[in-house]
Amino acid sequence: MKAPEKIPSKLFSKYTMDGEAMFEYKYANDCSDEIQKLFNDNFKQEVFEQYLQKASNRENFYYGQTDTWLYQALEKYSIENKNICIIGSANPWYEAIAVSFGVKSCTVIEYSKRESFHEKITYLQPHEISEGDFDACFSISSIEHDGLGRYGDPLDPDGDLKSMKNLKNFLSDNALVYFAVPVGLDKVVFNVHRVYGEKRIPKILEDWKIVDKFGFFERSLTNNVNGVNGTPYQPVFVLEKK
Repeated sequence: MKAPEKIPSKLFSKYTMDGEAMFEYKYANDCSDEIQKLFNDNFKQEVFEQYLQKASNRENFYYGQTDTWLYQALEKYSIENKNICIIGSANPWYEAIAVSFGVKSCTVIEYSKRESFHEKITYLQPHEISEGDFDACFSISSIEHDGLGRYGDPLDPDGDLKSMKNLKNFLSDNALVYFAVPVGLDKVVFNVHRVYGEKRIPKILEDWKIVDKFGFFERSLTNNVNGVNGTPYQPVFVLEKK
Protein backbone atom coordinates (compact mmCIF):
# COMPACT_ATOMS: atom_id res chain seq x y z
CA MET A 1 0.00 0.00 0.00
CA LYS A 2 1.15 3.54 -0.73
CA ALA A 3 -0.08 6.70 0.94
CA PRO A 4 -1.41 9.44 -1.36
CA GLU A 5 1.18 12.02 -2.37
CA LYS A 6 -1.17 14.87 -3.34
CA ILE A 7 -4.49 16.33 -2.30
CA PRO A 8 -6.97 15.94 -5.16
CA SER A 9 -7.66 19.42 -6.54
CA LYS A 10 -11.38 19.15 -5.79
CA LEU A 11 -10.62 18.65 -2.08
CA PHE A 12 -7.89 21.27 -1.62
CA SER A 13 -10.25 24.08 -0.57
CA LYS A 14 -11.93 21.86 2.02
CA TYR A 15 -8.61 20.75 3.50
CA THR A 16 -7.52 24.37 3.93
CA MET A 17 -10.94 25.53 5.21
CA ASP A 18 -11.32 27.83 2.18
CA GLY A 19 -7.89 29.34 2.76
CA GLU A 20 -8.19 29.83 6.52
CA ALA A 21 -5.49 27.20 7.15
CA MET A 22 -2.01 27.40 5.70
CA PHE A 23 -0.75 24.60 3.50
CA GLU A 24 2.64 22.91 3.63
CA TYR A 25 3.80 19.84 1.74
CA LYS A 26 5.57 17.00 3.54
CA TYR A 27 5.23 13.33 2.72
CA ALA A 28 5.21 10.12 4.77
CA ASN A 29 4.27 6.64 3.58
CA ASP A 30 3.65 5.00 6.95
CA CYS A 31 1.24 2.43 5.55
CA SER A 32 3.96 0.79 3.42
CA ASP A 33 4.99 -2.79 4.17
CA GLU A 34 8.53 -1.65 5.01
CA ILE A 35 7.44 0.93 7.58
CA GLN A 36 4.85 -1.39 9.09
CA LYS A 37 7.53 -4.02 9.58
CA LEU A 38 9.62 -1.47 11.49
CA PHE A 39 6.60 -0.54 13.60
CA ASN A 40 5.82 -4.19 14.31
CA ASP A 41 9.31 -4.71 15.70
CA ASN A 42 8.29 -2.38 18.55
CA PHE A 43 5.34 -4.52 19.59
CA LYS A 44 7.21 -7.11 21.59
CA GLN A 45 7.27 -7.98 25.26
CA GLU A 46 10.91 -7.02 25.74
CA VAL A 47 10.41 -3.58 24.17
CA PHE A 48 7.27 -3.01 26.20
CA GLU A 49 9.07 -3.86 29.45
CA GLN A 50 11.67 -1.18 28.66
CA TYR A 51 8.91 1.34 28.00
CA LEU A 52 7.09 0.31 31.17
CA GLN A 53 10.18 1.00 33.24
CA LYS A 54 10.56 4.46 31.67
CA ALA A 55 6.88 5.21 32.19
CA SER A 56 7.03 4.03 35.82
CA ASN A 57 9.93 6.44 36.32
CA ARG A 58 7.78 9.17 34.70
CA GLU A 59 10.30 9.76 31.94
CA ASN A 60 9.45 11.53 28.68
CA PHE A 61 9.73 9.87 25.31
CA TYR A 62 9.33 11.01 21.69
CA TYR A 63 6.70 13.73 22.32
CA GLY A 64 8.77 15.32 25.05
CA GLN A 65 6.90 17.78 27.26
CA THR A 66 3.54 16.34 26.20
CA ASP A 67 4.34 13.29 28.34
CA THR A 68 4.99 15.50 31.37
CA TRP A 69 1.60 17.15 30.90
CA LEU A 70 -0.07 13.74 30.45
CA TYR A 71 1.51 12.50 33.70
CA GLN A 72 0.15 15.59 35.48
CA ALA A 73 -3.31 14.96 34.06
CA LEU A 74 -3.28 11.31 35.12
CA GLU A 75 -2.13 12.17 38.63
CA LYS A 76 -5.10 14.52 38.95
CA TYR A 77 -7.66 12.40 37.07
CA SER A 78 -6.98 8.75 37.84
CA ILE A 79 -7.36 5.84 35.41
CA GLU A 80 -6.61 3.17 38.02
CA ASN A 81 -8.71 0.01 37.56
CA LYS A 82 -10.44 1.49 34.51
CA ASN A 83 -11.00 0.02 31.07
CA ILE A 84 -9.47 2.46 28.63
CA CYS A 85 -8.97 2.78 24.90
CA ILE A 86 -6.04 4.30 23.03
CA ILE A 87 -6.49 5.85 19.58
CA GLY A 88 -3.58 4.88 17.31
CA SER A 89 -0.20 3.38 18.15
CA ALA A 90 3.11 3.31 16.27
CA ASN A 91 4.78 1.82 19.33
CA PRO A 92 3.45 0.80 22.75
CA TRP A 93 4.66 3.84 24.70
CA TYR A 94 1.21 5.11 25.72
CA GLU A 95 0.14 1.56 26.47
CA ALA A 96 3.06 1.47 28.92
CA ILE A 97 1.96 4.72 30.53
CA ALA A 98 -1.57 3.35 30.92
CA VAL A 99 -0.35 0.12 32.52
CA SER A 100 2.02 2.05 34.81
CA PHE A 101 -1.00 4.02 36.10
CA GLY A 102 -2.83 0.81 36.98
CA VAL A 103 -5.49 0.37 34.29
CA LYS A 104 -7.65 -2.73 34.35
CA SER A 105 -7.47 -3.14 30.56
CA CYS A 106 -6.27 -1.23 27.52
CA THR A 107 -7.82 -1.57 24.03
CA VAL A 108 -5.83 0.07 21.22
CA ILE A 109 -7.70 1.07 18.05
CA GLU A 110 -5.19 1.14 15.20
CA TYR A 111 -5.48 1.09 11.38
CA SER A 112 -2.67 -1.46 11.08
CA LYS A 113 -2.82 -5.03 12.35
CA ARG A 114 -1.04 -5.52 15.68
CA GLU A 115 -0.49 -8.63 17.79
CA SER A 116 -1.14 -8.47 21.53
CA PHE A 117 1.81 -9.26 23.82
CA HIS A 118 0.47 -8.33 27.28
CA GLU A 119 -2.51 -9.61 29.24
CA LYS A 120 -3.91 -6.09 29.74
CA ILE A 121 -3.52 -4.92 26.12
CA THR A 122 -5.67 -5.74 23.09
CA TYR A 123 -5.22 -4.38 19.54
CA LEU A 124 -8.21 -3.89 17.25
CA GLN A 125 -8.60 -2.35 13.81
CA PRO A 126 -11.42 0.19 13.37
CA HIS A 127 -13.67 -2.27 11.52
CA GLU A 128 -13.38 -4.69 14.45
CA ILE A 129 -14.98 -2.34 16.98
CA SER A 130 -18.57 -1.23 16.57
CA GLU A 131 -19.33 -0.21 20.13
CA GLY A 132 -17.72 0.11 23.52
CA ASP A 133 -18.16 1.42 27.01
CA PHE A 134 -14.67 2.60 27.94
CA ASP A 135 -14.06 4.50 31.18
CA ALA A 136 -11.32 6.67 29.66
CA CYS A 137 -9.40 7.22 26.44
CA PHE A 138 -5.96 8.42 25.30
CA SER A 139 -5.77 10.26 22.00
CA ILE A 140 -2.22 11.57 21.94
CA SER A 141 -0.98 12.89 18.58
CA SER A 142 -3.39 10.70 16.64
CA ILE A 143 -6.58 12.46 15.51
CA GLU A 144 -4.64 15.09 13.52
CA HIS A 145 -3.65 12.39 11.02
CA ASP A 146 -7.15 11.15 10.24
CA GLY A 147 -8.25 11.79 6.68
CA LEU A 148 -4.75 12.49 5.32
CA GLY A 149 -4.02 8.95 4.15
CA ARG A 150 -0.63 8.65 5.82
CA TYR A 151 -1.59 5.48 7.68
CA GLY A 152 -3.79 3.95 5.00
CA ASP A 153 -6.97 5.77 6.01
CA PRO A 154 -9.23 7.24 3.29
CA LEU A 155 -8.76 10.87 2.24
CA ASP A 156 -11.29 13.09 4.00
CA PRO A 157 -10.86 16.83 4.78
CA ASP A 158 -13.02 16.34 7.88
CA GLY A 159 -11.65 12.93 8.86
CA ASP A 160 -10.34 14.31 12.15
CA LEU A 161 -13.66 15.95 13.06
CA LYS A 162 -15.59 12.78 12.23
CA SER A 163 -13.22 10.67 14.33
CA MET A 164 -13.77 12.92 17.34
CA LYS A 165 -17.55 12.67 16.96
CA ASN A 166 -17.34 8.89 16.52
CA LEU A 167 -15.18 8.53 19.62
CA LYS A 168 -18.14 9.47 21.79
CA ASN A 169 -19.87 6.22 20.77
CA PHE A 170 -17.18 4.17 22.53
CA LEU A 171 -17.22 5.96 25.88
CA SER A 172 -19.27 5.64 29.04
CA ASP A 173 -21.19 8.71 30.14
CA ASN A 174 -18.57 9.97 32.60
CA ALA A 175 -15.48 8.91 30.66
CA LEU A 176 -12.56 11.30 30.30
CA VAL A 177 -10.46 11.72 27.16
CA TYR A 178 -6.80 12.70 27.50
CA PHE A 179 -6.32 14.53 24.22
CA ALA A 180 -3.34 16.11 22.48
CA VAL A 181 -2.82 17.45 18.96
CA PRO A 182 -0.29 19.93 17.52
CA VAL A 183 -1.36 23.48 18.39
CA GLY A 184 -0.32 26.64 16.56
CA LEU A 185 -1.41 28.61 13.50
CA ASP A 186 -3.96 26.61 11.55
CA LYS A 187 -2.12 24.49 9.00
CA VAL A 188 -2.41 21.34 6.92
CA VAL A 189 0.95 19.61 6.47
CA PHE A 190 -0.01 17.08 3.81
CA ASN A 191 0.07 14.18 4.24
CA VAL A 192 1.70 14.23 7.66
CA HIS A 193 -0.57 16.06 10.11
CA ARG A 194 -2.71 19.09 10.90
CA VAL A 195 -1.91 21.95 13.26
CA TYR A 196 -4.84 23.37 15.23
CA GLY A 197 -5.25 27.10 15.72
CA GLU A 198 -8.00 29.63 16.28
CA LYS A 199 -10.15 28.26 13.45
CA ARG A 200 -9.94 24.48 13.82
CA ILE A 201 -9.37 23.87 17.53
CA PRO A 202 -12.98 24.96 18.30
CA LYS A 203 -14.22 22.57 15.61
CA ILE A 204 -12.34 19.56 16.98
CA LEU A 205 -13.54 20.29 20.53
CA GLU A 206 -17.09 21.50 19.84
CA ASP A 207 -18.83 18.34 21.10
CA TRP A 208 -16.75 18.16 24.26
CA LYS A 209 -16.55 19.82 27.64
CA ILE A 210 -13.02 20.90 28.54
CA VAL A 211 -12.48 19.65 32.08
CA ASP A 212 -8.86 20.78 32.37
CA LYS A 213 -5.79 21.82 30.34
CA PHE A 214 -2.13 21.04 30.92
CA GLY A 215 0.57 23.04 29.14
CA PHE A 216 -1.88 25.10 27.10
CA PHE A 217 -1.44 28.82 26.54
CA GLU A 218 -4.00 30.84 24.58
CA ARG A 219 -1.28 32.69 22.68
CA SER A 220 -0.01 29.38 21.29
CA LEU A 221 -2.98 29.32 18.88
CA THR A 222 -1.28 32.06 16.86
CA ASN A 223 2.26 30.68 17.14
CA ASN A 224 3.91 29.54 13.88
CA VAL A 225 6.89 27.69 15.36
CA ASN A 226 5.18 24.37 16.09
CA GLY A 227 7.57 21.57 15.33
CA VAL A 228 10.48 23.82 14.36
CA ASN A 229 12.81 21.97 16.71
CA GLY A 230 11.48 18.56 15.72
CA THR A 231 9.06 18.00 18.63
CA PRO A 232 5.57 19.39 18.09
CA TYR A 233 3.97 21.49 20.80
CA GLN A 234 1.03 19.40 21.99
CA PRO A 235 -0.66 20.45 25.23
CA VAL A 236 -2.96 17.96 26.93
CA PHE A 237 -6.69 18.59 27.22
CA VAL A 238 -8.88 16.55 29.55
CA LEU A 239 -12.28 16.24 27.88
CA GLU A 240 -15.72 14.92 28.77
CA LYS A 241 -18.76 14.32 26.58
CA LYS A 242 -21.26 17.19 26.59
